[in-house]
Amino acid sequence: MDDHRVMRQDDNGNRFPVATGLGRAEAEALAAEFEARGHKQLYWVEAVAPRTQQDAPQPEVRYVVGGALVHRGRVLAARRSAPPETAGYWEFPGGKAEPGETQEQALERELAEELGVRARALRPLPGSWPVRAGLELRIWAAELLSGEPRPLADHSELRWLGPDELDDVEWLAHDREVLPHVAELLAAG
Repeated sequence: MDDHRVMRQDDNGNRFPVATGLGRAEAEALAAEFEARGHKQLYWVEAVAPRTQQDAPQPEVRYVVGGALVHRGRVLAARRSAPPETAGYWEFPGGKAEPGETQEQALERELAEELGVRARALRPLPGSWPVRAGLELRIWAAELLSGEPRPLADHSELRWLGPDELDDVEWLAHDREVLPHVAELLAAG
């Protein structure tokens, strides 16, 4: 079985794998070869425990956050201008969270960059949707604090929609799924 590895230790005591996924005899031969060449580091062979699915490292999930930006009983919808496969469809504006950034911080930053407004993220709406491997969409309720939204990046048009107008635009599939929660948000506000 390929469950052995050759390890080495440098002069500072740091330990490193040299080769992994080897059978025992192959690993011992490789360690002996390194020693025969006169390398000054210490080499040895270790058995590696078989990995289970639970042990496998899980990919880090990055979030794309969209904002159901509410103001005066209406929610803002933004018409995509790019990329071509989503151009013309409507969404709740937002974008990807940067490493180390909370979803709330990401949404507030993205709304400033894309719309030129100051907003506050309130709470995530129910549901999340995989965009692609390692990337997940969450839509948040948000309130407009200041500024007049303008389509600065990735959008060609903006519309404020009341509760009875939510079906008036052609939403991206993920955004359409959250509309019942947006309707509740508008009815409560």
